Amino acid sequence: MKVITAAQVLSRITVAELVPVMEVAMRDVSTGQALHPPRFAVPVSEAGRMGLMYGALRNPPLHGAKVLSLFPDAPKYGLSSHQGYVLLFESLRGEPVAVIEADALTALRTAAVSMLATRVLSRPDPRVFTVCGAGEQAENHVQGILQCFDPTEVRIWSRRPEAAHALAGHFPDSVVRVVEDLTGAVAGTDVLTTATAAKTAFLAGDLLEPGQHVNLVGASLADAREVDDTAVARMVMFTDALESSNRESGEILGAKAAGFVPETFAAQELGAVLSGRANGRTEQSQITAYKSHGLIVQDLAAGWHIAKTLG
Repeated sequence: MKVITAAQVLSRITVAELVPVMEVAMRDVSTGQALHPPRFAVPVSEAGRMGLMYGALRNPPLHGAKVLSLFPDAPKYGLSSHQGYVLLFESLRGEPVAVIEADALTALRTAAVSMLATRVLSRPDPRVFTVCGAGEQAENHVQGILQCFDPTEVRIWSRRPEAAHALAGHFPDSVVRVVEDLTGAVAGTDVLTTATAAKTAFLAGDLLEPGQHVNLVGASLADAREVDDTAVARMVMFTDALESSNRESGEILGAKAAGFVPETFAAQELGAVLSGRANGRTEQSQITAYKSHGLIVQDLAAGWHIAKTLG
């Protein structure tokens, strides 16, 4: 059994190479070829929670779990906000395959699914991108954009301008730049990604423009959201797994409770679009949105790719 560190993952694995791996996993979710029971997250202190996810894939035959410490303020101490391990087993003999540090794996696979959603749901040939946030997820999304698309401009916005400038400094001599005004960061962008630790909405729907695509990445639980009710009402929503969205999407749950969308409002699964069982963008003027929750099957598929690549 291999023990693989985050440093090893980051030294060899890119966001771009995980995109086709995530495409297979998302198709399998929507065709019933993957097992992903509800995850658990319980408070362990005022500072954070412990999370547990477990599940299985049929192709390749894998099962496993991820155990996490979810501490939003950990980056202040030079740590990831998602610390833990992915335990990977093959499902023919039950043999353990690998134990992989979860922070780098999680950040890379999350960005890879966002790149996949952008490819599938945005208008053709997006060139201007905006990333809201300046943490680990934001950095990996900027890397993914530069690897997977041909942007003319990648804007970074953060409520902490100094953090945005620090992140932009990781990409010298590139099209990455800081926009300190949120209105200016959103105006004219083709693809907007929110990767923040926000608990309450910071992005008003009135700022969004027809034809934009939005990746909602940061708020993955029912008690948190990044966009307001007006934004949800303007969006055609997609997600990684419908049951996760119905249970954990703070944006959708909040908009329903406030009467901005009907109780029947639901996101479509990205995998259903990929497999031709659901429509993606049907009009150029639509505002599409991908709501990321994160699934254990994404971790298992990424973990298998990592274990094979690192030998």
